[in-house]
Amino acid sequence: MTTVAACADGSNSADAPSVKPQKSAAPGECGSVPKIAPKGSSGALASLPASAAANYNGFTQPVQASAWKDWKPSHDGPYKVALSWPPRNNSFVTDVYNSVKKTLTASGNVTITKELTPSSPADVPGQLQQINQLIGDKPDMIITQPIAPGPSAKLMDAAAKAGIPVVSAWNPTPTASAVSVGLNNFLQAATSAAKVAQAMGGKGSVLMVHGIPGIQQDADAMAGFKAALKLCPDIKVAGEVTGSYVNAATKAAVLQFLSTHPKGVDGVLQAGVMGLGVINAYKQLGKEVPPLADLGSSHGTVAYAHQNASNYQGFGTSTPNKAIGVSIAKVALKILAGDGPKVNHVITQPVYITSENLDKIYQNGWATTDSAEAAGKTDDFMSDAYIAEFFKKSSR
Repeated sequence: MTTVAACADGSNSADAPSVKPQKSAAPGECGSVPKIAPKGSSGALASLPASAAANYNGFTQPVQASAWKDWKPSHDGPYKVALSWPPRNNSFVTDVYNSVKKTLTASGNVTITKELTPSSPADVPGQLQQINQLIGDKPDMIITQPIAPGPSAKLMDAAAKAGIPVVSAWNPTPTASAVSVGLNNFLQAATSAAKVAQAMGGKGSVLMVHGIPGIQQDADAMAGFKAALKLCPDIKVAGEVTGSYVNAATKAAVLQFLSTHPKGVDGVLQAGVMGLGVINAYKQLGKEVPPLADLGSSHGTVAYAHQNASNYQGFGTSTPNKAIGVSIAKVALKILAGDGPKVNHVITQPVYITSENLDKIYQNGWATTDSAEAAGKTDDFMSDAYIAEFFKKSSR
């Protein structure tokens, strides 16, 4: 599926090449999205509509009935909510955090009692200690973006024993004691990789770009990439590099790879927000950018697709930072209202950016150097109606 150009007014460029979307691959063929049952669902997904349950394809965390499905707060609002968040050292973490706070405060029914941040994005022990401190303060709810969801699960179990629900933001936590809110990173990776494989004609080689190896987000993305490639026996992985979710580091890593692989590759799969680094490496060498799985697209990568319709195929995803924060806060408010979450993971899929909707995503003035997230004007991540599907009743 080749990206077509879009004019600033949203119409297709008159001199853009005429591109026809590729025919979708049949299930099980190279270029299709693999169908994999979510891990340990234990029947919990049966409580959701089929359309919502489909978003758990390949989900890597156990899906369980929520520990809070029959819970109601012991008093009326305003409710005391405490926050534990990684350092706000990038736009995603900062925007989501600020949006969560703004939405909670605007409800008029929440008082934020404490906000704790560990010393660094890798300070797992520090964050665990801070979450334990928040449990001791006995707020009505804790909302956290856990650095390490696995080790955090035991503390969320402890919070549940103390009667304190925990909302785990973005990073899914493997316990029924928390309600995690985010997207299915496996599925977005598998879907994007399948599109790249189809653009490659089902043969050739790919480069995979890690974020931070070992963390859950990167592991899920790599699992999705590999699941899609497993259906493509004629596509080989030429190498793997690490970009640390930083475009400068990604550019350097890709340049190093290409210096030892002068023939290049036929596709690139990057695990999140590193698309500009990949593109800039190829631009520096004067090489044509191959089809790219651009998870967490930026203004820059979408603008590049807009400007290079004739020779670039990009397959991106939208992660609207502020809207993500709003969705997390709305789930928290519904729990505090006693609406009863059905399952422990409230999951969706991102908006996929392809030739078919590029003109709706691209906005006049977006520069190829801009790393801000690419979000459509109407992207709301999770609508109120969608969120309501995950609750036993609706008071909001």
